[in-house]
Amino acid sequence: MKENYYRLSFKVSFLSIGINLLLGIVKLVLAILSQSIAILSDCVHSLSDMTTTLIVILSLKVSRKPADREHPFGHGRIEEIGGLLIAVAIFLLGINFLKASFSRFFSPSPVIVTNLFIVIIFITAFIKLFLGIITFIVSKKISSNLLLGDAYHHGSDFFTSFCIGLGLIFVKKGFVFFDSLGGIFVSSLIVFWGLDLGRKFIDKLIGKSPSVEICEKIKSIARKFPQVKGVHEIYVHSYGRENIISFHIELDEDLSLEEAHSVADRVEKEIFKEGLGKCIVHMDLSKKVPFTEKKKVIATLKHLTHLVGKIKDFHGLEIITTEGGIILNFHLVLDKDTSLEESHQISHRIAGILKEKFGFSSVNIHIEPYR
Repeated sequence: MKENYYRLSFKVSFLSIGINLLLGIVKLVLAILSQSIAILSDCVHSLSDMTTTLIVILSLKVSRKPADREHPFGHGRIEEIGGLLIAVAIFLLGINFLKASFSRFFSPSPVIVTNLFIVIIFITAFIKLFLGIITFIVSKKISSNLLLGDAYHHGSDFFTSFCIGLGLIFVKKGFVFFDSLGGIFVSSLIVFWGLDLGRKFIDKLIGKSPSVEICEKIKSIARKFPQVKGVHEIYVHSYGRENIISFHIELDEDLSLEEAHSVADRVEKEIFKEGLGKCIVHMDLSKKVPFTEKKKVIATLKHLTHLVGKIKDFHGLEIITTEGGIILNFHLVLDKDTSLEESHQISHRIAGILKEKFGFSSVNIHIEPYR
């Protein structure tokens, strides 16, 4: 799997270098012949892509090194560092193009444009679009943030060249200032793309909280095991293509140490099998809440059942005390004609009321249709 990852990454990267070198030479010739600041900026942009792709290749070579004593989780985060360097390169290029374009706008100079020049620029734009699509598809296939950054860069090239082609059409009609306006517009887009891409890689490096979707998937997998009464404190650490996941599961106090360890081990294997990453599961003790407290919760639920007409019944109520707080689990039976959106609204409303009244750390409601 990993060898396929690196093989595809290197193939796409070397293809990118070859195409960018060819396009850079073509645009340089056009820039010299036309004296266009926009084409010259686009030429520098294409040639700079070779530098960023070399960063990609270097990052891939370093990131494939195995884990060692000083780097127990491997060298995967070098991909994020490489991606951040690409984002910085895009941003700085955008700033330089912006300055040059403003300078040309206030001090215009003649631009020589022919139909052939315009056609060639549009062809180069669609070549970069094709390369960007290939890189994007491969980045998603092998889950490479580094190649995704390179795909963004190719995308910026497409918009750059396409907008420059449109600007040259107006320049040919006598509106010379469109050359500099095209440069200003495209440069602004490049600056924005650089900032946006940089933010994404910085989030990865500093450890952004896992998404709600990832947390819910982890909880769903863990709760497949009947011995697991609750899940809390989920952390996901990204190391390039590898995720290290840690979380706590609440297990019944009657389980033996061997049984509890077996459950935790099976949860870890299931998480890994689903492709979420390597997993470390911490075991916490759960205890049943005294019956008097449970009676109060049941009474409240019965009262809510009368208030909300769509609710037909509830069952399977379970209250668990853990180190992470008190968790309430139960099944809520709704009228079969209730829409999915309305079901979520009812569930959210009831969970909020129960949390506020009893101080539950988590309320897990399983919706069922009335039969």
